[in-house]
Amino acid sequence: MGDTNDSPETGNHAGVTIDREAPDAMSREPEPQAFLPLTNLAFHVLLALGDGAAHGYAIGKEVEARSGGMLNPATGSLYQVLKRLSQDSLIEQAPDADDADSRRQSFRLTALGRRVAEAEARRLDALVTVARHKRLLSR
Repeated sequence: MGDTNDSPETGNHAGVTIDREAPDAMSREPEPQAFLPLTNLAFHVLLALGDGAAHGYAIGKEVEARSGGMLNPATGSLYQVLKRLSQDSLIEQAPDADDADSRRQSFRLTALGRRVAEAEARRLDALVTVARHKRLLSR
């Protein structure tokens, strides 16, 4: 394993450091499983962007609503997660043709971000299946 430096050239994914400057890293995208498990907030952010681009405030409100208020991301923590997801190439800044306020940044899922969200959903679904088989969750 390499350095866990979180610069734009490297990213730490589940204990694996990916050097984005290395020739191999540029020629092949990391496997979605390298990003798992996601934090609750990161997964909720990816879910919020599943239907299309949104700005940070709208993402935060959707996360709060979807979690039934259990997750109420403060601006700082939300933007830290957005920054990390962006550095990991799971989301990217989206153009804002309609928005006159240039301070608002809109984000959208990348193809990799969509695959990571799907992998996390499948991982969680497998856990729910185990919980059902162990009769910890009714059908």
